[in-house]
Amino acid sequence: MEAQSYANHRYRPRLWLIGALSAVVGFVLIVLFVLRQPSAGGFGLLLLGFSLICVLLMVRRYALRLQDRIIRLEMQTRLARLGRAADVGRVTLRQIIALRFASDAELPALLDRAVAEHLTEDQIKRAVTAWQADHLRT
Repeated sequence: MEAQSYANHRYRPRLWLIGALSAVVGFVLIVLFVLRQPSAGGFGLLLLGFSLICVLLMVRRYALRLQDRIIRLEMQTRLARLGRAADVGRVTLRQIIALRFASDAELPALLDRAVAEHLTEDQIKRAVTAWQADHLRT
């Protein structure tokens, strides 16, 4: 597996997700432009296409929300192990998610800096020097 860093850590959607979304959008466009006369069947196909797009987006959103909750729990455990459990409430969820890439050695100092300077998620990730990879994300 390739070593992860700030430059290559972002998630790129899988081909199946892009293909499925493209197919549904294409289907909806065909229904809209080929079947120009209003009919119950055309309207039903349009609703089906719209619902498929909604389902795809909801599944992705739920997976990301669950991943964020798991990361928050993992970081609470890491910070408790480092004797910094009380500091979890001082940072936002987005900051906690960004701090997960920091090694245990640099995490306390980076946490203090994130709180003091109100660092954004991107600024925290850029400040990490000893990158801890996350290859199990969704």
